[in-house]
Amino acid sequence: MQFFKINHQLPNKTSALIEISGFVLILLIWYLITANIGKPTVDYTNSSKYYLTDSIYNSIKRPDIDTKNQTDTLICRYKANHYQWFVDGNAIDGETRSECKIRKNGNYFIETIDFSGKKINSDTLKVTLRKKSLVQRGVLPSPYSVIASFKELHFQDLLVRNTLYSIKLNLLGYLEAIIISILFGFIIGLIPFFKSMLNRYIEAIRFLPLTAVTGLFIAWFGIETNMKVQFLAFGIIVYLLPVVVFRISQIDTIYLQTAYTMGASNWQLVRRVYWPFVTSRIFDDIRVLTAISWTYIIVAELVNKTGGVGALIYTAARQSRLDKVFAILLVIIIIGVLQDRLFVWLDKVLFPYKHK
Repeated sequence: MQFFKINHQLPNKTSALIEISGFVLILLIWYLITANIGKPTVDYTNSSKYYLTDSIYNSIKRPDIDTKNQTDTLICRYKANHYQWFVDGNAIDGETRSECKIRKNGNYFIETIDFSGKKINSDTLKVTLRKKSLVQRGVLPSPYSVIASFKELHFQDLLVRNTLYSIKLNLLGYLEAIIISILFGFIIGLIPFFKSMLNRYIEAIRFLPLTAVTGLFIAWFGIETNMKVQFLAFGIIVYLLPVVVFRISQIDTIYLQTAYTMGASNWQLVRRVYWPFVTSRIFDDIRVLTAISWTYIIVAELVNKTGGVGALIYTAARQSRLDKVFAILLVIIIIGVLQDRLFVWLDKVLFPYKHK
């Protein structure tokens, strides 16, 4: 089939339809594994031996409520002349037997009248009726709960303001990283003295665990916004700077020989040959590396939590609000996709010859 042929390009419309179908399939699977389907089960907050006590036991033997092996039925094994079940203090119509079918959440107890005409109530049992899902909500929230959490995130957690703050940190860190990487990358890549002295160290710095140097940046720059920008910039520089040096080494010698033949000076060589070649290629690298700043933004924003989606997602995780966590992750993914599309558009505008 053409769909599975190796190295075969599908038409754009066909690819778009498959992409949309894949998205719908993911949502459907997500819904099915988190949906409340199947037979309802009952969660008893208190076991049959430890009820919420309404009053202190006296010498009168009080009826016990049994959970009937954790099913959705309560049973009173106390022999009496009359039974009446209550939920949240209200009598349940029709439930005048020793067994009671649980139909809603609440606090259940039974009122009994023994054979001597004495009225005795049981203790209260708190009952929660729920349907089980394939994956528990504590592991994976449902799509509906994720979407519903946006209201709370917007009004209570100021999602828009925190998102704009994170975007600001990213932009400042990225601009600084690009300027420093290009400047030092050209110096190291073009001048043999600096290349021999620094090239191996620049390559080795990529293996530095960035989360381990957070304390250094706090000592150097404090705990305010500037520290977070510097940390993000450094996290990008350690990857972008070696790429710039590598791109300079990739230039074809035929372009250099042609420029020398035409009498180009060193400055003209840099301006007319190296600069267009390197910038057109590292633009793709920059677009790919934008994800790194979002990777480390949580680490940066946890220091003196003054805002940002990184601090927001950490707080939500500590509160076990997985619906919020997934919602914030969705926001980050959407921003990343839009950011990527912006870079693709800028690439076509700045370097139109690459797309001819």
